[in-house]
Amino acid sequence: MTSITNKVRAWLNIARIGNDIALGIATIVGYVLGGGTRLLDMIITFMVGIVLGAGGNIVNDYFDRYVDAINKPWRPIPSRLVSATMAYRVSILLLAIGTLIAFYLSYANGFIALIAALLVYLYSYKFKHIMLLGNIVVAFLVGLSIIFGGVASTLNIDVLIASLFAFLLNIGREFLKGIEDIEGDKMMNVKTLATVYGVSKAYVFAFIVFLLLIVVSFIPYLFFNYSIVYLTLAVGVDVTVLLSLYVARDLSPSNALRATRLLKIAVFLGLFAFLLNKFIIY
Repeated sequence: MTSITNKVRAWLNIARIGNDIALGIATIVGYVLGGGTRLLDMIITFMVGIVLGAGGNIVNDYFDRYVDAINKPWRPIPSRLVSATMAYRVSILLLAIGTLIAFYLSYANGFIALIAALLVYLYSYKFKHIMLLGNIVVAFLVGLSIIFGGVASTLNIDVLIASLFAFLLNIGREFLKGIEDIEGDKMMNVKTLATVYGVSKAYVFAFIVFLLLIVVSFIPYLFFNYSIVYLTLAVGVDVTVLLSLYVARDLSPSNALRATRLLKIAVFLGLFAFLLNKFIIY
């Protein structure tokens, strides 16, 4: 029983189930912001987000297995809790299933899912080794999840603002993650801001992006009549972002890891800020 439990935990770990749920919620946010009300469509967008997210995370761990053996030897593949071959096969299956499910919503949703699946694979295989391109692709995919939900209902300005918000939050997190992973990235010749220009430059870029995010966070309230509930949660995101910068200020990989984990809270706060605003009468 213990062995089975460890295997289940390992698969949930490699899939990064918390991140997958966040992607699923992001698709619902996009759907609701676009005015969607059908429960079935909402469930399907959520499923696509989770399945594609899991497939992308697993294939990323497959291609990252040698880097993780240095940076994070406790990860499921380096620790041999999950077979690398099995992880690869499961990831491709999940990416295919997620794409096929998306076509139920519309051809447009299906093609967006197909593009997302291809991008997440190419990111893991090649793009992450190209400085800035890998960071941009990851952040773009998070923003695209919101647009995916919006396309399932109506693609409007609210969807686009939320997508921009998600993009900025995640690209800043990517820069801090470069500090977190610098040792293994250097050994595997992965080109990031941190490995090419140093951890201080990566931190500065994250700082600039997060300052821009803070400015953007006030725009919906000031110019689009968003509720005080949105503003309260958005300020919570801003505080969490500033706290993550404070935690990572010494530029050590260990504290950068703490900062990127802290930013997961900001992701959920941001998503719920947009989602709850839609149901508030003000």
